[in-house]
Amino acid sequence: MKKHLFSSGVGLALLIVVAFSGTASAATITFSEYPVGTLVDNQYAGLGVVFSPGGVNGTLPIIANDGAMPGSPVLSPNPPYNGDFWMTFTSPTDYVQFEAGYWDTLSTGVINVYDPFATFLLTATNLGYGAETFTFQGLGNIGYIYFNSINDPAGADIDNLTFYAVPEPSTLLLLGSGLAGLGLWGRKRFKANS
Repeated sequence: MKKHLFSSGVGLALLIVVAFSGTASAATITFSEYPVGTLVDNQYAGLGVVFSPGGVNGTLPIIANDGAMPGSPVLSPNPPYNGDFWMTFTSPTDYVQFEAGYWDTLSTGVINVYDPFATFLLTATNLGYGAETFTFQGLGNIGYIYFNSINDPAGADIDNLTFYAVPEPSTLLLLGSGLAGLGLWGRKRFKANS
């Protein structure tokens, strides 16, 4: 009897771990995944983000070395450090964080955040010199981020992009159904053993 209870408990624990592992997927991109000099567009689509040219330079961002940033390589506007680009999340995300810099002048960065329908949510800028960490959460679903470093004398770039995909409603429904089924199964077994 104890062996049977133990194996049922282990099975239940594994089922719950597997169910919860699919509810939120996190991705962190360090931009060391591809060689320096790589123009970046859809290389990270499998992780949930694609990059496209901004309206100022009209060029794709590029993986570059930046000795002023704590981690290198980085993703830079093209020509390096001075320009703009877009990040488009292939699934809505409710949390985005990245390091940006190296800022030489206060309030010269423009970072615009939009929802999945391209509705403007907020603008952020650098509040200091050097590298800064930008975190966007509690805004609802995020679909796009526009990065612009044109106004900084030496420009800026990003590194260590982290984001979490919002679970789809069907995933939550599946998880809830599975847990309800387990509860009913356990209740039935409890009554049968009483």
